[in-house]
Amino acid sequence: MSTARLLPVLNAIGCLVLVGFILVQWRGGQALSRELYESRSREILEKNARFDAEKLSRQLQADLDGLKASVDSIQQAAEVAEKELATKNEEIGKFATGLAQATEQIKTWEVAVKERDEAILKRDAAIAERDSKLKELNDQLVATRKRLDEAVAELKKAGAR
Repeated sequence: MSTARLLPVLNAIGCLVLVGFILVQWRGGQALSRELYESRSREILEKNARFDAEKLSRQLQADLDGLKASVDSIQQAAEVAEKELATKNEEIGKFATGLAQATEQIKTWEVAVKERDEAILKRDAAIAERDSKLKELNDQLVATRKRLDEAVAELKKAGAR
């Protein structure tokens, strides 16, 4: 074959090899571009996820701080309530002791009032008996005076005669 014929064939083969090489490079660039796009997409998604996680972490920390404050407040309120309960229990004990003493005093007074009422009844009975004797003696005295007056009147009549 002649060089004149061989050269266009070699040129055509060279062009085909170059086109193949360009096609391989282009596909490699496309794949690399796709990988780069996917990598950037993953990076953006990861940044968004990290931002969301940080935001959630801050929110959870704020909630945790709020819960700690609430628990502290509840514990303080419970301690105050416990102290108040102890104070109230002491007061109840004092009131119960006072009530028991007052009950005993009332019983003592009831006995004293009963004894006084019995003494008053006895005194009233004695007074009634005395009054009855005095009335009887007064009636006797009146009868005796009447008889004395009659006797004096008869003596005066007899002395005037």
